[in-house]
Formats: sequence, structure tokens, C-alpha cells
Amino acid sequence: MHPNTEATPYGAWQSPISAEMVAEGSIDFGHLTVDDGTVYWREQRPDEDSRGIVVRHDGDEREDVTPDDANVRTLVHEYGGGDFTVQDGVVFFAGDDDQRVYRQPIDDEPEPITPEPETERGLRYADFEGSDRYLYCVRENHDAASETGDDDEPVTTLVRLLADGSEKPQVVASSHDFYAAPRRSPDGDRLAWLTWDHPGLPWDGTELHVADIVADGKLENERVVMGSPDESVFQPEWRADGTLHAVSGRTGWWNLYRREDGEWLPYREETAEYGVPQWLLGLSTYGFLTDGRVAAIVTREGERSLELVDEDGGREAVAFPYATSAPRLETDGESIVVPASGPTTPTSIVRWSPGDGTGHEVLRQGPEADVDDAYLSRPEHVTYETRDGAESHAFVYPPTNPDAEPPADEAPPLLVTVHGGPTSSTQPAFDLGIQYVTSRGFAVADVNYRGSTGYGRAYRQELYGNWGHVDVTDCIDAADHLADEQRVDPDRLAVSGGSAGGFVVLSALAFHDAFTAGTSYYGVADLERLAELTHKFESQYLDQLVGPYPELEETYRERSTRHHADEVDAPVLLLQGEDDPVVPLSQAESMADALEENDVPHDLVVFEDEQHGFRNAGSRKRASELELAFYGEVFGFEPADELPAIELAGDRE
Repeated sequence: MHPNTEATPYGAWQSPISAEMVAEGSIDFGHLTVDDGTVYWREQRPDEDSRGIVVRHDGDEREDVTPDDANVRTLVHEYGGGDFTVQDGVVFFAGDDDQRVYRQPIDDEPEPITPEPETERGLRYADFEGSDRYLYCVRENHDAASETGDDDEPVTTLVRLLADGSEKPQVVASSHDFYAAPRRSPDGDRLAWLTWDHPGLPWDGTELHVADIVADGKLENERVVMGSPDESVFQPEWRADGTLHAVSGRTGWWNLYRREDGEWLPYREETAEYGVPQWLLGLSTYGFLTDGRVAAIVTREGERSLELVDEDGGREAVAFPYATSAPRLETDGESIVVPASGPTTPTSIVRWSPGDGTGHEVLRQGPEADVDDAYLSRPEHVTYETRDGAESHAFVYPPTNPDAEPPADEAPPLLVTVHGGPTSSTQPAFDLGIQYVTSRGFAVADVNYRGSTGYGRAYRQELYGNWGHVDVTDCIDAADHLADEQRVDPDRLAVSGGSAGGFVVLSALAFHDAFTAGTSYYGVADLERLAELTHKFESQYLDQLVGPYPELEETYRERSTRHHADEVDAPVLLLQGEDDPVVPLSQAESMADALEENDVPHDLVVFEDEQHGFRNAGSRKRASELELAFYGEVFGFEPADELPAIELAGDRE
């Protein structure tokens, strides 16, 4: 603290962390693969209109592979993942504009190898597995639904492509609602993959299939070797000797297994998670080293770490200078490559080799904020008791700014942040959005409410039937816990979240009186409309979270905040993408109309050309500034920044 600083109200602190840094300092590292020692990954750059680019690192050189006019992105399941693969130096990727698969030799131009769809983006491909002649992948066929002339869902299958594009895609597996993770055995004789069916989600139950690859890459003798509607299987993978591996949640925890003599043998049966929810395709949490060990990203008590596991169950924690790793681990047998991060360390592509004494190598440094570490808040993992006697968890970030003198007689305002999913989790990763507000004088509680991943299946399924209840009260109880400990001001409690997190925000404001302000990013306001309009992947998710519709129509109405806007007593900020296919704009508009009718202070800001999750730098910057301006308006402080004006309609006291 500087000796001559004067007390400054919380929220009004001058911070070197700007909204531009938040917007542009958040490159998203996506799918990652290794081909003949060369590392490839997809990165999404907000300052390039959020374009997806395949990048490679070969030796000491890093270069963009795909051309400037290409946008690498698949829309399978709307969330995508598994956007590209590399086979012997040739890149195959899904193009965002038309969703066709493109083949691009290094230093050459991409050419499409799949036919044009009949409807816009009507044929979508993802999760590629290659050989010298064939590609296996998931295809989501929206053309098939349009041909029926009704509202049928798109048809998802497993298809085989010829790598040179000389033949139309051939369906090799069908009849299930969803497919994922085709993986070919090292000898090329077998293919493994995952399926699941409505109403389940992949974290509820999947089946692991194996079939023989015969002439022309077709499949025969298909059989199910693991899984069920009640056993979630994640990431099938073949070891170099042909031993099939997979992660299974059969014990209530996602543990790692190998198949020997027709039996599945666990490496370790423990209360730890070796898997993650398959919201995206192409995820990977483990890989094989040539010394016989398995490198794995393991979640223990909600926090991920990098570990090495022996066949006899021995475990070694890696001395890795990062707090958390993304579930995109790849290996060439001698080293592992993973996106990794820490609370004050930007997410980077990191290569680590065991036992060579060289530590780790950063292949791609995420954007660094030009900010002294003294301005960065370090989180504390807090476990607290909920109102019904259970336990919930949060990462708590204190307000941090060496130049600011806080008022002696005040506690800081609290911002409770709520992750989406809801079957997702938050990690202590570098997040400039959090640092943007903590450096201005807010405390932040980033909550892993019941329903979050990382604490076992039972914790995850606490939310089933209780969406809008236990997640909401867990967030309120986190705020109350911190207020009771006098760490935050009980009269200045805000809540912010996106998608399912936005639903928590609106539910907390409509059905409880704990928070004094709330910001909903593309949040769910009308469960009935969501059940009717949302995309295939989540079309029956509400059967799990709420119950079957329309049988429980009244329950859906009871939990839909647009029908309870008259009970909202706190100001609301609604931020919504115009082209959101997951939570449509109509959700935010209906909520704003209901708030208007009931004279509740609110503002709805619609972001043009944005979908589910703001991707463009301009949108991210504007959203950060609007949210801070909103809290300044509600809590009565004057932000030190020049911010856009907030115009709250409604004046209910």
C-alpha cells in the first residue's frame, strides 16, 4: 500500500486491469493433438472476431496452419469440440461457415472432402479419428430432419470418410441418439466408440462399443463391452499393445480401467474423478507413456492436478507449476502436452516430460496482462455447510489492490459467480473477469454448488429434480457464510452467471431476498419454452433436472422466473446474444417484458451476432463494463472507469 493513499470506497478502486484486457486476454485453447512429435491445437482469438485457428509447434517454431479466411469450428451438439485432427502432416478440420470437412496439407490450401449440405450447416462433423486412407467421425445430419417436413431432431451417426474426398461419407454405425469418441486400435483392426440415448446425458450413462474393421473401412461384429444407461463411460483409448482403456463411473466416481481377458481392471478405485462431463467432443484426461505409466488429470475435492499412475495402482503427483489443467491431455509417449493455468498464470500450452530434469516447456503463452502480480487475487477453497445440513464448495477471492486504501468501517461487496452447465465446475484458473472486479474492491465467491462435477456422482445428481432449488440455495448460503464471517457486506451482495448460471441468478432474485443485484448472461427464464425449443443435445435434459414435460407442466411454470417477476425485489441486468441457439433471445425478452410489467428496475442489452457465450472482444469488453456500471448504480459507488451508461427501466422501491 502506498503511504499517502486515501480511503476509497469499495468498487471505486482504480485498477490497471481494464475491460480491454478482459476481452482480449482470453484466448480459448481448444482441441489439441500430437502428430509425429509436432503439437497442434486450436485457439479461438477474441480480437479476430473469435476465429478458430489451427496452430502448430514444431521444435522452436510456432505458426498458424489454417489460412486467414478459415474459421475452424464444429457445431455438433452446438457446443462443438473435436474440431480437427492431423494425420501424417495433413490437417482435417470442420469449417464454421458451412460445417464441411476440409483437408489441408501443410503449406497448401484447404479443400472440402464432404458434400455441400442441402440446408445451411445441415451436415456437421466432429471428433475425427484418422488413418492413412480413412477418417471416422461423428456426423449430425440436419438435412435428414428437414426432409421429413416436421420438427424431427437431426440424426446423429458414426461415418467413415475417404481422406481424399473421393467418396460420399458412409454410415458405419447408427440407431443411437448420440455418438462420440471413435478410436482405432493400433493395429487398425478394431474401432471403439461411445453412444447414449435420450433422456440420458453422457455423464449419466453411456455404452462403449467395439467392432472389427473390415474391407473398405466398414465395421462388423459390433458389441457393447462396457457401460449402461446408469454407468457413464468416458474416453475410450487403446494402449500401444492393443489394451483397451476407459474411464467409468461405475463406483460413483470416474476411475480409470483397462480390459484384460474380457475383464475390466481398475488402476485405482478411489474417491477421485478421472473423467469430466462430455459437454464438448474430443476431451481427454489421460494418455500413455512408454515407461508403462499413465499420465492423468485427476480431480480431487474439486481441484484438478496432474498425476502419474502405475498398473499396480501406485500414484505420483507431478510437481507441476500450474494449479489446474484443461481436460485436453495428449502425449507422444515421452512427454505430455496440456493447456494449464493458475490463479495468476494465464492458460498456456505446456509440454512436460517426466524424469528428464528439464521441468516444463511453454509452447504457447496465453495473453499476459501487463499487470503486477500484487494486483491479482489468490483464491481460497472454502467448504461450507448448507441450510439443509449438506456441504457445498466455493473458491473465494478477496479484494486485492496495493494502491487502494479500503474504508476502515466497511466490508467489501460480494459478487457470487455461478458457472453454467449446470453439470460443470469452476477451477482456480486465471480469470481476468474475476480479477477485473477484485482489483476494484469486490470479493468474489466462485461457487461449485451441488450438481457440479468434481465431487462424485452423488454430489452431481443432488441437482436432479432440484434444479432451481439446491443450486440457488447453495449460492445464497455461500454469501451468508462469508457475511457471517464478516468478510463481506451483507447489504451489498450481487450474483452473476451465464446460461444455467443465469437461471440461478433469476431464481435467486425471484424466490429469495438474499441478493441486492443480479446479472444474467443468456439465462433461462422460461422452462417450458426451453423444453420446447432447445437443441437436440439438451432437449430432454430438463427431464433429469426438473421432471418429464408436459406431465409436470405446473412444476415448470412454478420454477420459471418470468411467471414470478412480481416477486423480484432487486435490480436485474440481462445480457443476451441475438443469435443464441441454446437459450434463445426470446427467453431474455420475455423476462424483460415481465419485469417491465411489474415495474422492476432492469436493463436488457442484446449483443448482435453473438450466440451462446460471448466470443468477440468487443462484446466481452462491453459486457464487463456494463456489469460494473450496473453495480455502481445499485450499490452507490462511482467507478473509476469511464463506462457506458446503465438505464434501468422501472422504479419500484
